[in-house]
Amino acid sequence: MDSSEKRKQPPSNGPDGRPVKKSKGGSNGRWQTPHQKAKLEAIKGRSLEVGDMGIWTTCVKGKERQALAEMVDLCEEYGEKLYDIKRQDPAEAKDDEDGGDDIESSIKKEVQDMKPASKSKDLIFEPMRMNLDCLLFIRTKPPIDPVALVQRICKDAKGITEKSQRRTRFINRFTPVTLTAKATEAGVEEVAKSVLAKHFQLAGEDEQIEVPKGDAYSYAIRPSFRAHNTLKRDDVIKKVALLIAPRHKVNLSSPDKVILIDIYQTFCGMSVVDGDWESLKRYNLHEIYLSALGTDEKKKREKITQTEELED
Repeated sequence: MDSSEKRKQPPSNGPDGRPVKKSKGGSNGRWQTPHQKAKLEAIKGRSLEVGDMGIWTTCVKGKERQALAEMVDLCEEYGEKLYDIKRQDPAEAKDDEDGGDDIESSIKKEVQDMKPASKSKDLIFEPMRMNLDCLLFIRTKPPIDPVALVQRICKDAKGITEKSQRRTRFINRFTPVTLTAKATEAGVEEVAKSVLAKHFQLAGEDEQIEVPKGDAYSYAIRPSFRAHNTLKRDDVIKKVALLIAPRHKVNLSSPDKVILIDIYQTFCGMSVVDGDWESLKRYNLHEIYLSALGTDEKKKREKITQTEELED
């Protein structure tokens, strides 16, 4: 055969005249077993609802599945530590033994158990994948307090002394949510009155009514918007501030309390956290770890940067 006949055909061109690369298949390095795919689809099927409480979690892009596993593990560990909630023991193994080696049946059973219609009402930590990159949500139920849970995780992370103590690789920032409502003006007011009343005296209430601990806390309002363009930042801040009695003063530099408002698509979540939110890197677990590991970790990063500059 003539050597010219062995040459590769030139790549076909697209509508714009540029060569079109043929897909080699695969999953971009994210190969999954049928079990993993089924489990992921079940998680994606869950959705946020009005009245939910939980923890927003941002993570490394492309590592949502791993970050979700890390988050569930952390929640279960601290659920046991703080609330004496025993981790779910994988006792389903006994059921598998009774059912023989039918792996397909086992997978179907687990997927069925994870569907919203048949999920256990006693599920304390429920992981959810959102339809935005780098964003996860863990729905929690009483007795879990999302604020207390996140604070404890971050404070413990701040005290680590060795890299081996680092618990996570892909999680970035936490935002606890005490309550959610619809992301409307009425919804913001509704959720604010419920959440703020536990920490502040509300406007219009009798000045003689004591707020928790009898203190006139100073505060700062920190809103965050994701995939939402209806409500405006300044309007939300103003509406929430007007609900708080004048005895509580705004302090943007060192507040006693920080009001976290997280608006995601059609939902508005809110919580009140202590003023150490700033010193705890705004609950950015990754940054807390870097700070706790201190000089050694920073030196390594600087060395890598210097090496790259020399190579350039």
